[in-house]
Amino acid sequence: MKKHLILTLAASLAAVLPSKALDLYITGSTAFRANVTTACSNLFDSPIINYYGGTSATGGDGKAYPKAAQWVMSGTVSNTISALGQTPLTIHALFTGSIQGIQTVEAGTKLLFLAADGVTTLTNTPTIAFSDASSSVTPYPVSGTAYYAEEKVAVQPFVFAKSIIGGVMNNVTNITSGEAQFMIKSGRINLSAFTGNTADHGTYVYTAERTKDSGTRLTFFKEEGFPYNQNISTYVLDLNTADSTYGTWFKPTTNYVVGPVGNGGANLNWGNGYVGGGDIATALATNLSGNMAVGALSISDAKSIGTTANWAQVIAYNGVWPTVAGPGIAGNTGTNDFTPILTGKYSFWGYEVVVYPTVDPSTISSDQNLTAAELGNGRTPGTILGVLDVLGSGGTPALGSLEHEIWASEPTGATAIRISDMSASRSAPGGTITP
Repeated sequence: MKKHLILTLAASLAAVLPSKALDLYITGSTAFRANVTTACSNLFDSPIINYYGGTSATGGDGKAYPKAAQWVMSGTVSNTISALGQTPLTIHALFTGSIQGIQTVEAGTKLLFLAADGVTTLTNTPTIAFSDASSSVTPYPVSGTAYYAEEKVAVQPFVFAKSIIGGVMNNVTNITSGEAQFMIKSGRINLSAFTGNTADHGTYVYTAERTKDSGTRLTFFKEEGFPYNQNISTYVLDLNTADSTYGTWFKPTTNYVVGPVGNGGANLNWGNGYVGGGDIATALATNLSGNMAVGALSISDAKSIGTTANWAQVIAYNGVWPTVAGPGIAGNTGTNDFTPILTGKYSFWGYEVVVYPTVDPSTISSDQNLTAAELGNGRTPGTILGVLDVLGSGGTPALGSLEHEIWASEPTGATAIRISDMSASRSAPGGTITP
């Protein structure tokens, strides 16, 4: 009888005591981070404690919500995530870059995330990674791995943007595939390629290029027919002094990155260039004579370059603009009509994907506490990814999903596209577009 009473008491206590909090660790795409951040905030229905920050030591760039590269959210999730019941969830995020994100998830590389207090850091492996490019075109494909899979969650539009100085750069209103290919390999191109004026030969427009862990860079390369490891010349804007050899503020670099080094210098392992799209946007926004540059950016990173109007620095690609507004995209404060992308006329876009474990994450890394049944995927209702990643067929998407975040942002200028809205499709970045 005594043993029975003890067991009954233990069961009663277990029924009233709160369950152990669960943790989800997100890394990957910097271009898609604002979309992920907003969607994640809608996963909670109780008061959410949000902490946003970022340091060079961890890899965060200190940008404000919702573009912060590093944040943590805690609370009780919506009852749409039935797999968790009332178990509290903490989501830790550190957006380091798409390719680096895939690699660190698959390799179980420990990163410095923010702890739940939003002040201290903790060392932990990431659970999932978002990427602007499919893992199949990276050195880290999930196909053939025992424990990982990926799924499409959205369409990511990319654009070319120019520096803000005006003057001769006002003549740069379009870039062709031929010009883009030359700029990838050489890091710069004669201004005369844009103006047709022989007097501009010997004056250069530079390529503001990302490091090799960037999904934007990889999509750019694939769009122009280049492999991941294409040999390129990289230049960066040096604000300390103009280079007498090149007569410009841009200098060729070796073993140099612009942006937060992060996580024990991890970003130095991905070659030369700009760490994040925000770092390129900052360079393009530097109002300095001779700052003549063009960079490939997500439409989100290109939205506000400097203090100019929305998308004021975006230029056409092969004579086509990403929205029906054409050059009128500059200053747009309303809906982005992406019909040129939806119908296959504008080709610089890719699928946003998420790479996730298909088994209990704890069987891969002991610092994970979610089960596969709790994490799930976009095809398993009631799981975390079953809400966050679920794809619809139009109409009003479920709150907490990435599609809902995109849908809700459409009146003020969405920076991603729902897959259900697409008429065109492609198998991989740079692949043939159908129809």
